Amino acid sequence: MRWIKGVLRIKDWQKKERARELEQLRARTQALKEEIASLEERMAELERSIKQAFSFEKLIEYKSLLSKKSELERALGGLERETEKKKDELKLIYKDIKAVEVVKGRLETEMRKIESSLEMQRANFFHLIKKFLVFLLVFPLISFDQSALQKKIKAKKEAKVESELKAVSKELEEKLRKLEEERKKLEELRRVEPKKEEVSPDFQKLIAIFNKADPDEAGAIMNNMDPNLAAEILLNLKASQSAAILSAMDAQKAAQVSQIMARKRAQSKKAP
Repeated sequence: MRWIKGVLRIKDWQKKERARELEQLRARTQALKEEIASLEERMAELERSIKQAFSFEKLIEYKSLLSKKSELERALGGLERETEKKKDELKLIYKDIKAVEVVKGRLETEMRKIESSLEMQRANFFHLIKKFLVFLLVFPLISFDQSALQKKIKAKKEAKVESELKAVSKELEEKLRKLEEERKKLEELRRVEPKKEEVSPDFQKLIAIFNKADPDEAGAIMNNMDPNLAAEILLNLKASQSAAILSAMDAQKAAQVSQIMARKRAQSKKAP
């Protein structure tokens, strides 16, 4: 689950960064609006003054203010467009965070189910062991010398005990096999290494997040990630982003991940 926490840290950083940028844009927008309002007041004064007593100096000043107002309005329009763009980016970040949290919740639920199943399997396993031990204790007690009829009864009982022992042994073997399968499934789930040929929507969302992430931050996260998962993610990123993240990683970890990537590429080329 560490990689999910890492992704959430990246998205939280992006969210704060976009919020800070939006605040700066709002401050600049407000300053421009105030400057334009001040120019309009001065232009209104000049217009009244020109009507009362015309002069070229006032007319030239009026035109200069009008030109400056146009420039400020263009700049204001650019700031407003940029503000809308940042708002859209912030909305997407919130959506990404929600999507990653959904994935996290699903994984946690699945892991709890598997852990609970394993606990039940273990309980059943120990119960079968107790039954097996009871049979081992009972079996020697049926070995004393008896008459022909008693021996026949003894033989039947021994056959029944042997049959039950075989059944218990078979059941134990089946339970042990299922326990081993569940253990392997749990290990596979903990590695969370999606297969390349079956890329899930959640893995696609993860790829999109790392494509947009800051390389230094992403590299720090991948230093603590399973190398196979890191290699699979980097293979699906843009080439430039993948190279930037590798450069930001610890040298030893980057070399290990690069070797896995090369091996996966070679296997992909050999595959029909």
